[in-house]
Amino acid sequence: MKMNKNTGLILLVLSSAATLLLGTMGFYNYEPAQGGATALYRAIQLFSLSSGVVNEPPTPVLIEIARWLGTATLLGVVGATASAVYRIFKTSIRIGRMRGHTIVCGAGQRGSQIVKSLRKAGGAVVVVEINESNQNLGELRDVGAEVILGNALDSTKMKEAGIERAAKLVAVTHKDETNLGICSEVENKFGKVCELHSGVESFELRSYFIDRIKDSGIRLDSFITKAARQLMLEIACEATKTAAFRENGVRILIDAAGAYQQELIRAGAIMLQISAEKKPRIDLCSAGQGRESIFKERFPAAELVIDLAWHAGTADSAFPEGGDACPDFVVFALGDDTATLEAADRFRMRHNIAAPRIFACLSNTTELCELVAKSRTKKDIAIIEIRNWFSLGLGKKDPLELDIDKVAKQCHAIYCQKAIEKASKDGKKWNDMPQDWALLAERYRESNRLLALHHEVKKAAWEHRSKGQDNEMLVHLSRSEHMRWMAEKAMDGWRWSGSNDENSRKNDRLLHHQLVPYDALTNHAKDKDYNTFLWALDLPEGFEGLSSPSDLENKIKK
Repeated sequence: MKMNKNTGLILLVLSSAATLLLGTMGFYNYEPAQGGATALYRAIQLFSLSSGVVNEPPTPVLIEIARWLGTATLLGVVGATASAVYRIFKTSIRIGRMRGHTIVCGAGQRGSQIVKSLRKAGGAVVVVEINESNQNLGELRDVGAEVILGNALDSTKMKEAGIERAAKLVAVTHKDETNLGICSEVENKFGKVCELHSGVESFELRSYFIDRIKDSGIRLDSFITKAARQLMLEIACEATKTAAFRENGVRILIDAAGAYQQELIRAGAIMLQISAEKKPRIDLCSAGQGRESIFKERFPAAELVIDLAWHAGTADSAFPEGGDACPDFVVFALGDDTATLEAADRFRMRHNIAAPRIFACLSNTTELCELVAKSRTKKDIAIIEIRNWFSLGLGKKDPLELDIDKVAKQCHAIYCQKAIEKASKDGKKWNDMPQDWALLAERYRESNRLLALHHEVKKAAWEHRSKGQDNEMLVHLSRSEHMRWMAEKAMDGWRWSGSNDENSRKNDRLLHHQLVPYDALTNHAKDKDYNTFLWALDLPEGFEGLSSPSDLENKIKK
């Protein structure tokens, strides 16, 4: 049986205590005149190999037992020390040979999941963890990760981890501020030696720093945000296959806690734009006192893109059993996995919702997800979808890069190409933003990622269009794209500038002139919405619908 470090330490402590107790009793019984203090002193000497000898044999039983326990304890300490030194030496040798590896700072839930995913993909990983008693370390060593104990803010530990030869550093400790500090310290001490990923789950912190570190090599990663987007993308793709949802919009119930709640709202507002000007309806449960006013202050333009209903109670109180109203989709992410499962199952039993439209997002362990999958009945599977929250936020090939990034780069390249062509046609010089993705500010990268994600929704809608409705669907998608773009801006805190004049736009104050209904846009602005997705539909050459949205609308009217 494999003995972990904590078990070995406990055995050494117990062995030491037994040696002292039995030795003291043995020496005191052997020579009571010497007193208890001297007996204890002689017992302490049992931990050296040259002690415990009595003048007149035979040696008393208690002393004999204590002698062997002391020897065993000494050998155990020597062995443990030698093992620790050997492990450190072996780790140092292995890390010294690494090139292009990933350094993960923090071995909590996020860090452990990332390490396992990287190892599963065959990547070399070094873990830096400050807590020596972290229970995840043994499992991470078992999957082949090298572990260094110490503070990741210490530059010597970064050198030990091979930062100058690494491809990526991922800081995912339990504090966002610490993660930013680790990445900043590495950049200051070693320069831009590798990609720097700072786990920042706080929207407030990301919002503050996203433009303030634009000249830095630090990328702000929220795995909760990524997971929320992937889940809402899945729901949107499913919903847009149905003509009724495309026509009337989607109504979704979210019962979530903490950061999950806000990120699901933001992701839903963007991904569920499938019905042109008809806004998606989000019913938010367990809202908490004061949450609505805080949300409206943070996202003042939210009402332009979503109808948000706030419910102080649970999902069951918001939608009582037997009531007329019922959501189209339901998401539970209560933080506590047991509560999430129970709430989802209770809602399933009390409401007649078509399958599969109830999602239970579990966050604690992959093992629980597997256990639930094995124990479910066919009826469960038909109604409730179980999702591992942290797995949703990781890429399949590269855990740190969602597969959509490749398409996002293509979106940016096509946008630049179209903008340059338009500027050249107008006799102007285009100088809007860098063409090179590597030089693009993180805010614009995020914008391209969201656009690329929504391409999947538009493809699903296009594939499920009615016969003979090609032009109508293209116009519908163009209008939906404008709503998606407005939702993206609104969910980043942007507001309408108060005028349709382009000069009223002020990026530093998050004011934009195009946060207006689609019909209020210029033909040029409509063309931009149209061209952002047209290429992604992979339309055949010579397709008759390849014209401007205004031309298509005129054809439809005729």
